[in-house]
Amino acid sequence: METPDLAARIDRNWPPGHVLGTTAELTMAGLGPQVLSAGVKHGLLHRVRHGVYIKMAVWRDQFPSERDMLRLTAHFNATGGTSLYSHASAARLWGLYVWGAGPTIHVTAPSSLSSTSAVDGVTVHRRALAQVLHNLFNHRRLGAARMTSLEQTIVDCARNELFVTAVIIGDSGLHHGADLGVMHHLLDALPGRRGVRAARRVLAALNPASESAGETRMRLEITEMDIVQPEYQVWLEAAGNRYRVDGAWPDIKLALEFDGKTKYFAYRRTEEVIYEERQRERELMEAGWTFLRLEWKDLNNPDLLRKRIIASMEMARRRMG
Repeated sequence: METPDLAARIDRNWPPGHVLGTTAELTMAGLGPQVLSAGVKHGLLHRVRHGVYIKMAVWRDQFPSERDMLRLTAHFNATGGTSLYSHASAARLWGLYVWGAGPTIHVTAPSSLSSTSAVDGVTVHRRALAQVLHNLFNHRRLGAARMTSLEQTIVDCARNELFVTAVIIGDSGLHHGADLGVMHHLLDALPGRRGVRAARRVLAALNPASESAGETRMRLEITEMDIVQPEYQVWLEAAGNRYRVDGAWPDIKLALEFDGKTKYFAYRRTEEVIYEERQRERELMEAGWTFLRLEWKDLNNPDLLRKRIIASMEMARRRMG
C-alpha cells in the first residue's frame, strides 16, 4: 500500500475521540496488525508501548510532559489499572512539575514476582506496601488509579532522583498542599536507609512560593553563586497596582523573571496574558525598575549566567545613582 493511501486509511478508520489506540481497538476499527506495522514503518504511527499506538503527527505536537502522560496512560490501559504508580510517575499523575526524571514509568510492588518487572521502560520498586502511603485516587484522565500519596511521592523522589529534579517536584508538591511535617515523619521512619540523607537535603531546600520548574531551577543555580541573593516572589507597586515578580533585588530596583515555561510543560500563554505582562512591565519600568529575563538555555551555563546577573546589578546600581 502506498504511503498516501495508508495515511488516508489510518485517518479514516482511527476511532473517534481516541488519542491512543490499543491493537484490539484499532483492529476492530479496521486497522489490523499489518496496517499498524506499516504505519510505524512509514512514520505515520508511533508505538507508545507494546500494543498501544498514536498518530505520529499528534505525538510530534505534544509537549514533553504530555508525552510522559501519554506513556503513563498507555501503561495504565495495557495493565488494566492494577499497578501502584510511585516516584516520578506518581508525581506526574499528581500534576506536579517533573523535569529531568526521564520517561521511565515507576511502579511499586510487594515482591520481585511482579509481571511488570520485565517490561522495558518500567522500573519496579520492591517494598512492603504496608510501609508506603498509597490509595486509590480519582485521576482526571485515567479515572480510578492506584498511586502513592502526595507526601510519599515527594519523599520517594527526594531519595531517588537528582537533587534539582527532586527539589522541582517537592516545590510543586508544596504548592499543591503537601504537608512538610508528614514528609519528615516518613523519613524519620527510615533511619539508615539509602537516600534518606539526600532526601533531608531536598526537603531543606524546598520553597512553596516557587510556581514553575524553571523558577525552582533558577533559584537553585543562583543560590550557588557568590553574589547578593535576590528575594523571591516579591510584590511590587506601580501606577496604583500591585504586581508580583519571580525575584528581585529591591534596593537597586532590579526584577528577575523566568520566561521558559513553554519549553517543557503544557502551558501556552494567551494573548490576554501577554498583554497583561507587557502592561505590568511597562508600569514597573516607568516606576524605575529594570528587568533581567532568563530562559531555560541560560540555566545551562552557570558561569555566563553569573556574569549576566552581575552586569545587570551593576547597571541597576548606576541607574539608581
